[in-house]
Amino acid sequence: MLRTMMTDAELWAQVQQDLHEWNEDWGDRNAWSKETAWTLAATLDAQAQVARSRYTIDRGRPATDPFQLLRALGLITVRQIPSLVDGVAMLRQSVWLCHLCGWDRPTDVPAVSTFYAFLRRLYPEAMPRQGAMRRSSGRRLKLKRGQKMPSRRPGAIGRVAGRVQREATRGRRPAPGDLWDRFLAETSLGSVQRGVLPSVWDLAVDGSPIASGASSFGAKRCDCSTRGCGCLRYFSDPMALVGWDSHRNRYYFGYDPSAMVVVNAVPGQPSHPLIVSLALHPANRHDGVALPDLLVKTQTLYQTPNITMNHLIGDAAYDVQALWDFTRQRGLIPAFAPMQPVEPPHVSDAAIAAGVTLSDTHQPLCGDARPMPRIGQPRPGVMVYGCPLRQKSAPPCSHPCDKAKKTVTVNSRGSRYADSGVPYGTPEWTTLYNERTGVERSFSLWTAHGIKAAHHRRPYLWYARLALAAMVSHHEAWIRTAA
Repeated sequence: MLRTMMTDAELWAQVQQDLHEWNEDWGDRNAWSKETAWTLAATLDAQAQVARSRYTIDRGRPATDPFQLLRALGLITVRQIPSLVDGVAMLRQSVWLCHLCGWDRPTDVPAVSTFYAFLRRLYPEAMPRQGAMRRSSGRRLKLKRGQKMPSRRPGAIGRVAGRVQREATRGRRPAPGDLWDRFLAETSLGSVQRGVLPSVWDLAVDGSPIASGASSFGAKRCDCSTRGCGCLRYFSDPMALVGWDSHRNRYYFGYDPSAMVVVNAVPGQPSHPLIVSLALHPANRHDGVALPDLLVKTQTLYQTPNITMNHLIGDAAYDVQALWDFTRQRGLIPAFAPMQPVEPPHVSDAAIAAGVTLSDTHQPLCGDARPMPRIGQPRPGVMVYGCPLRQKSAPPCSHPCDKAKKTVTVNSRGSRYADSGVPYGTPEWTTLYNERTGVERSFSLWTAHGIKAAHHRRPYLWYARLALAAMVSHHEAWIRTAA
């Protein structure tokens, strides 16, 4: 059961009155200018209304207003306080911060357990896991600096892309983070209405490693005296796994959240790279495996005639033929950086020595200038052609070459960068790919001094903190635009 519910308009009027009748006992009002500006700019009525639907109406003890809890969590994010315990302690030490949340005095601030219960309520898991017994998992390969962790199973990205494409026709299945996705989508649509984000989006996708507060070794539950026994161990963070951070060249134990970011700017306005959707995965999940479901979820959240998604930009981790095809099937133009140096369609040196050339359509011509018929395609981007003499109906050749009745392989794997709509290496491609740097700017509230410094051990806490940080970044962009 809920008490009297507050709204944005009521809080805005109360804050304005308090500013007009400032009490010197509250301290220096300029010291809280950033927090005050965020409170006056942020709108959380729609999110609070959805959160209230998670409570019963006619039974139970009166609960704290979700509007006030969301405001408090937002202020903790604005202050970039990693720990919720420290954030609640900060609220109880400042009368003015309590007023910004809708409370009259510090004693009205609920206990930190109320915040944990509130976040758990907004992340409904069918079978929440408090721990797990398992063996230590995760590969520890010898990788070079900047090298991405390869996929565990060859062809997994293509299989995932095909499955997601089939399931997209039936609609997405409910997920625990749907409420936070809805909150972020409503905030993003507000950015479009305010002219902070354009209506035509160039999306960039990337992941950012987050270390869990739990130990990667687990706790022993056996009586084995030998070190490194193969018995099951207890892990307090059951969903976290070992992954590879290619930027810092180290392994870590935790999660790898993937985010979709709008990186292009409104014409004539400064750029505000902002996160519009996210997904949370264990650290060992390859970025390419996480992309298909995230893209479908993003398109589902923003099925409005006012928004058009144009390009999808990604680094070399997404340079997989299955992702190129999947992105085109979803109606976007892919712009992924090549994993290897791009080469135009070509044949081997032996074929060139035999007089084989390529036509304008990249079909090989033998030394007698006769088109060679196509035989097969052993793998994507590689075509196999045969000598015309392999066909019984072909006329005899007056100048048979060394490749007579043999095959010629044409490697055209680099052609997908030219057929993407934005040819690789052109000034247009360089300008488009340079927008990807906005992804790092959008992760500013996820820095090592902010959310990433938290020691959470549950997915519902990480998802809530990451989504709130994304929403706060939208609110701060509103403030910059209004200024």
